[in-house]
Amino acid sequence: MSTLRVELFWDEEAGNWHYRVPALHINGGGTATREEAERESLSAIAFALEGDPRDYDPSSEAVVLDVTVAPAA
Repeated sequence: MSTLRVELFWDEEAGNWHYRVPALHINGGGTATREEAERESLSAIAFALEGDPRDYDPSSEAVVLDVTVAPAA
């Protein structure tokens, strides 16, 4: 198991919450609440980890991993 850092921050100039996931080069936000920014970050991570079957090599051997995107306890 590994952990992934999500940074949530208040943008004083814009007056809303943003997030970044440095390891995946994800930046987003613009939400009214911190909770919304956290929810959006989880969706963005899940989207980034999804594969596109059109990119798969059908001749290769593959291992499929179950990955859950949820806040750590």
